[in-house]
Amino acid sequence: MKKLILIMTICALLSACGGRMSKKQSLDHTLFQYAKVMRWADFNTAMTFFSHDMETANKPSSTDIERLKQFAVSSYVSAPILPGENENQITQDVQLKLYNIHTKREKVIIDHQTWEYDDETKRWLLMSGLPRITN
Repeated sequence: MKKLILIMTICALLSACGGRMSKKQSLDHTLFQYAKVMRWADFNTAMTFFSHDMETANKPSSTDIERLKQFAVSSYVSAPILPGENENQITQDVQLKLYNIHTKREKVIIDHQTWEYDDETKRWLLMSGLPRITN
């Protein structure tokens, strides 16, 4: 009897762990990974989070990426996520402190992020592009 209970418990645990991430878990994982990439100012890797269907206005040019590379990220503080226009969309504001490696000055910007869940790939994709740095 003890063996049967033990086997059933192990099977229940394995089946609970074996499934794909839920949509919420996937969002948490994606936001964590994106924050990690941004904290290291790895803007080329950050582009792997983009949707292929991103609006042209949000796609960074090579000049935009080179401009961002002159900054180190000294702080990345995210606000709570908010629901978007539909159930597959969320928005989040992130305060970034960017340290210019040439002028040694810090700049604070707010990155307004829009994320959408792709049912086909089961991934959250960034629709709003890289942070906008204004003078």
